[in-house]
Amino acid sequence: MTEIKKNGLVIQERDIGENDKLLTILTERYGKLYVVSKGAKSVRNRHMAASQLFSYATYGLRKKGNYYYITDSDLIENYYPIRNDITKLALASFICDIVNDIAQEGNNEDAILKLTLNTLFAISENIKPLEIIRASFELRIAVESGFSPNFDSCISCGQANLKSSYFDIVNGVLYCEKCKNELFFANAENEFSQRGLSKPIAIIPEGVYMAINYIISSKPERFLSFNLDESQWHIFFDTCERFLLNQLERNFYTLEFYKSLL
Repeated sequence: MTEIKKNGLVIQERDIGENDKLLTILTERYGKLYVVSKGAKSVRNRHMAASQLFSYATYGLRKKGNYYYITDSDLIENYYPIRNDITKLALASFICDIVNDIAQEGNNEDAILKLTLNTLFAISENIKPLEIIRASFELRIAVESGFSPNFDSCISCGQANLKSSYFDIVNGVLYCEKCKNELFFANAENEFSQRGLSKPIAIIPEGVYMAINYIISSKPERFLSFNLDESQWHIFFDTCERFLLNQLERNFYTLEFYKSLL
């Protein structure tokens, strides 16, 4: 039987029978693992604290068949303030749903793990308004997952440092004011139009352009260290959300529940 010891974050939990849990844990180097925690629902179980959603711990794991089993655990962080606020809880659950959807078993997902831990800390400690944290995470995890948008310059003429721009949300590219007609012309000929829909386009003012450019290029631990005028928040929130959901080609119940609480 394979035995490993890894730091990991519980991103999903499911009850098995009366006392056990099946956990999805995002671990260092090994990515997403499916872990059985025997007796985890008992308050006297020594692994109970490390067997809850959002728990970050050092786990001793032994593989048997298709699953790992917890043999040892040492809790590092449980983000307790999140559990006492339903809005924070809803947002953190959405964050973990995205991570669970994107992360792969057996892959090195350390960048995604670090981003998720930083995001949960920001939610827990009120580092930024929750909607700023959400939108920034949505954009940054797209970057870490290989879906980074091209915000360097206009895709058509190459103009950089745009005062305003038009963002093709499906293809993740920008058009400047001068070249926007090319985007609208392409919109009329695309698969969305053939289905009676409009291709998603976002009009990006300079402040949002600079914020997105910062998040794309910043160090992972600094992805929230930017300022954006409150008058442009709604554009930023909408653009980041639509971009990620378009790349993943799905929606999330936990996102809808979180938004219902705002």
